[in-house]
Order: sequence, then C-alpha cells, then structure tokens
Amino acid sequence: MYVRASIGTLASLGLLDLKMFEKPYTAYILQYSEDGCQADCLFCPQSRTNFSRKDFVSRVVWPRIELNVLIKAIKAKNVFSRLCVQNVIKQGFKEEFIEIIRRIRKNNIKTPISASITPISRDYLNELKELDVDYLGVGLDAATPEVFVKIKKPYTWETYINFIKDGVSVFGKYRVNVHLIFGLGETEKEFVETMKTVHNVGGKIALFAFTPVKGTALSLRKQPSIYSWRKIQLAKYIIENELYDKIVFVEDKICFENSFLRSIINDLKKYLPIFLTSGCPSCNRPFYNESPKGPYYNFPSIPFAEKRIKMLKNELLKIAKECDVYGQC
Repeated sequence: MYVRASIGTLASLGLLDLKMFEKPYTAYILQYSEDGCQADCLFCPQSRTNFSRKDFVSRVVWPRIELNVLIKAIKAKNVFSRLCVQNVIKQGFKEEFIEIIRRIRKNNIKTPISASITPISRDYLNELKELDVDYLGVGLDAATPEVFVKIKKPYTWETYINFIKDGVSVFGKYRVNVHLIFGLGETEKEFVETMKTVHNVGGKIALFAFTPVKGTALSLRKQPSIYSWRKIQLAKYIIENELYDKIVFVEDKICFENSFLRSIINDLKKYLPIFLTSGCPSCNRPFYNESPKGPYYNFPSIPFAEKRIKMLKNELLKIAKECDVYGQC
C-alpha cells in the first residue's frame, strides 16, 4: 500500500535529503491517489478538477512512499510527538484509512494519532477511537455557507456542522480540530462568527491562511494581508478564552477594546503562543502557508517566533494604529 508523506516528515526520518529551517513535531501522512481527490475544492491541489501536481498539499510537496517503509522508519527513529493521518475521497477510502491506522498500531507504535477526515458515520468515529485515535481533524475550511458553496466543498455545510458535533460526542470537548481557511472571500466579522460557532459546539479552531497554489482554480487569488491575519489570530485567542468584550467591529472589520492590544504588545513574549500554528497538540506544520523567507503567518515554534519578535511587534503596532483611527484602541 502506498501513501503520501510531507517532505518534512520524510526528511526528519532520514528518507529524504532536505535542509530544514524548522522540523515538524508531527508526521503528516496522506492517503495516496494517483488522480488526486474526487472532491472539487477549488483551492486544493489534490482536487480532481485542478490542473495541479498531485504530490502537493498547499505549498508543500508530499512524495509517494510505501506504507510499510514509512512505518518502519517511524518506529526506528521515534522522532515525532504525533502522527496525523489524512484522507482523500476515492473509492474504498474509508476501509483503507482504517487499515493504515491498524498497520501503525500493529507495529507497536504508541505515538498519539490524529485522524483528519471528511464526514463519516459516528460508528466509524468509534472505530477510530478504538484504535487509540485521540483527536479528530475536520476540514470545514470555509467560514460561511456561501463561501462553502463557491469553493465547491463536498457534502453540505450542515453535514460538516453535524459531523463536528458527532466528533465532539465521540472524542470529547476540544478534541475536534476544525480547519478554517482565512482569505477565501469571507469578511473578518464572518470569520469571527464561525470561530465562535466552532467554540460553542465544543470544537477547537485550527487556523490556515489561504495559500495560492499553481494549477488550482484560485491560483491568482492573493493571500490575506498579514495584518488581517494577525487580527484573526488575536480573535481566536479572545474566543477560546471567552473574553468577548475585548473585540469590537467597525462595519465588517475587527478591532479591539482599547487596553487589550496594548497589553499584548507590552508583554509580547508572554503572548507568543497566540501566533503559533494552531491545531492538534504538537502540530506545527512548518511553512505550510508561507515561504521560509516569510511573511510568517503561523510561527512553527517559540524560538522561531522569538527571533522575529520585533517584526511581529511592528505588525501589531500597525493594527493598533488602525484601531486608533476608528477610536477603539
């Protein structure tokens, strides 16, 4: 059986010669399909309708590798804190997905496993849990039902929301990471409202910045500005800590209560975790949304962020100045 694995995963295992600025803490594994995924998502290189290389996910290359070779290396090296197994939609994908995880467990690999998968039944979720999968990833991606339709996500918005709720009932509160991509056409306010919905049903928010990939239908769409992105990261922190009075809106734009942003800027080292990659425990997916040259949407580690704290502070000061214009900060 073949799968794909990210180049950072393979390099960490010594299966690929690659200079890495930051190493992944998680091994990223994707079901293999020569023709890609049968879904039609406009932003994704795996989509069957995109004329993109099928060894890409976002801006990262995922080479094909024999599953047993990968498992042997994972067991021998023992360098990862987590394994993330991800699906594509193809004939028999549900049976194959379970088999991948079974083979990992049969090789006495005890590393925590996350399953990132499209909507499936609650019985299937229970099967995953019996294999000691402890976190679920759900690629809702779109922040509104309208954007969901425009980017051609499979299934329906309601199917995904119900799947998130089923995941919470099986795996527990805040053990379902809901992937949301900022920059697909929603407003800042709409994105915040969907983050609130995810939090209120017991899900965790995993933020992704839209990343144009050559060969996809959205390849000419620009990434969101780093300043809007920082506001989304701050809003996520506010929502997860239920500090709702700290956020205000000027039309559809995010602003902040006047002392909140200043307190972050004045003690930025303490608040650096706000700006790290969000997702399952140990998920840092280095440079998934950005070039190693920057701008850096998600920092893969605290040391990496500390080296760029002046740049981050300048970004936040610009946001504070913008909010000053609106009379909020």
